[in-house]
Amino acid sequence: MTESRELFELLCRRRLIALLSPRDPKDCLRAYELCEREEVVLEIAFRTSHAEEGIRAVRAAFPDARLLAGTVMTASQARAAMDAGASGIVSADYIPEVVTACVERGVMVIPGGLGDAGKQLVQKAGLLECPLSDLRKEYPEQWIYKLFPAFSGGVSRVGLAGAWRGPYRDLAVVHTGGIDGRTLPAALRADPEGIFCGSELARDSKNPEKMTAEIRKWKSILAQGRPGITPASPKTESGSSAPGTSEAPGRVVCFGEMMLRLSPPVGERLARARTLELEVGGAEANVAVSLARFGREAVFVSALPDNDLGEKGRNVLRGHGVLTDFVVRKGRRMGIYFLEPGSGPRPSRVIYDRSGSAASRPTPADIDWDRALDGAAWFHWTGITPALSDSTAEALRVGLQTARARSIPVSVDLNYRKALWSEEKARAVMSELMPYVDVCIGNEEDPTRIFGIEPRGSDVERGRIDAGGYRALAVSLRERFGFSRVAVTLRESLSASENMWSACLLSGEGFIQSRRYRVFIVDRVGSGDAFAAGLIHALLDKRPDGDALEFGVAAAVLKHSIKGDFNLVDAAEVERIVFEGTSGRIRR
Repeated sequence: MTESRELFELLCRRRLIALLSPRDPKDCLRAYELCEREEVVLEIAFRTSHAEEGIRAVRAAFPDARLLAGTVMTASQARAAMDAGASGIVSADYIPEVVTACVERGVMVIPGGLGDAGKQLVQKAGLLECPLSDLRKEYPEQWIYKLFPAFSGGVSRVGLAGAWRGPYRDLAVVHTGGIDGRTLPAALRADPEGIFCGSELARDSKNPEKMTAEIRKWKSILAQGRPGITPASPKTESGSSAPGTSEAPGRVVCFGEMMLRLSPPVGERLARARTLELEVGGAEANVAVSLARFGREAVFVSALPDNDLGEKGRNVLRGHGVLTDFVVRKGRRMGIYFLEPGSGPRPSRVIYDRSGSAASRPTPADIDWDRALDGAAWFHWTGITPALSDSTAEALRVGLQTARARSIPVSVDLNYRKALWSEEKARAVMSELMPYVDVCIGNEEDPTRIFGIEPRGSDVERGRIDAGGYRALAVSLRERFGFSRVAVTLRESLSASENMWSACLLSGEGFIQSRRYRVFIVDRVGSGDAFAAGLIHALLDKRPDGDALEFGVAAAVLKHSIKGDFNLVDAAEVERIVFEGTSGRIRR
């Protein structure tokens, strides 16, 4: 194994980098000894005249030392740092000549900025004559980038890491610039997989007690989050992954119906419309699209007709990165819903035409649940799915049994639809399926309509919501069905154009209420699905429940501003709402 790969694996395990601007070569020795004892990687900034000599001094005293040389600006500086004994180079920006100098020597290079993550990966792959799709496997130490500045002027940019990992899965991201003991918790919440670098860790290198205390403070904060990414292991000679490796992509499987959506232009009544706009959507499909845009591997299981409309639906999902290998082609029609968007005092109206749709025809024999759930980290469905038909409900039951046998977490969004079944049948069928569920999600009305549990102090029809009253409701649901978490979304309708939106969550961490947002509505359809996707994504990231709730709510708030069923945002945009609020200032 090369020195660079050893250093990369250290970075993935330790996840903390102490950035030292040495005042003399002995400063490097002191800092390295302390960093090794505390299991932190040392980066020596090459902007001082003592850096090169300091790296040489460390390697002379500790031949197995694995060091980073930082703030490298030119190819000649990169070569000098490598000659001195640096096992990895951190460039001040994405500087192509620095990348070339390092890759030609087989040394890990970490360029950085607020963009160009893909450009430097493409350059590395080209220099190594390796397809970009194979770079992460063949040269994992080069599948890395630096986000700089992570914090500046009170603005967080840490959420960009999640956006980069959409197209560049499992990209290792080093966050630096503005990272200190105060901002690290927020950075960790935004990117639980990140590697974090700060000069504050090495500021007291001449005072071992102070430096040790600072490092241990950071490590304590880090311990509250999940372990970092698992580095991709190189392929064996046969081309397969080395034994014992796992890519852990957070694969989420969603089962439900995809529909056609037809709407008149905004402001026109459906009864007088001469043109209708065509969209596609559906609760579980909406969740799958959101998760794919967050960088998850999302799988949609359903049935679509074997005709051009079914092909359109499948192609739309594929275009958003959703896997459709388990979409059965049968039946003659897609379900349709007609939406007349409301405005001000006039509410939106929906007319369904979905009887006999392809999604109501799957049987347990149509879906290979063993394959569909192979490697899954989560399984999501909604109360719409078993309401479609008895055969679809039975296919769902088999999927839930398979997930339970494999210990795959399961979430349900209750999503009661009175056009599909009565409250009595919903209660009977859903009660039988709830024992398979870990996380239950519902809006302010669903638990009452399906299970007859009413919250105290709220009047949904008048738009008055008392979040505290939902605590007892959530406790009742958990006691009845054994859920690990119960989430309830709370919409206070001021008009069809303006709502207040929040959510609450009952879990092992207690009863948590989110921030309350005022939302101005472009399209509210799919906002509950956006919340479910955000919550699932954040829970898979092992974020604290309060942070996961806020991420889900922020995702739903954004969805209200986007036309169509799908929440066409990435994780970075959601993080901006979490950290910066909803001011909506233009971004240039």
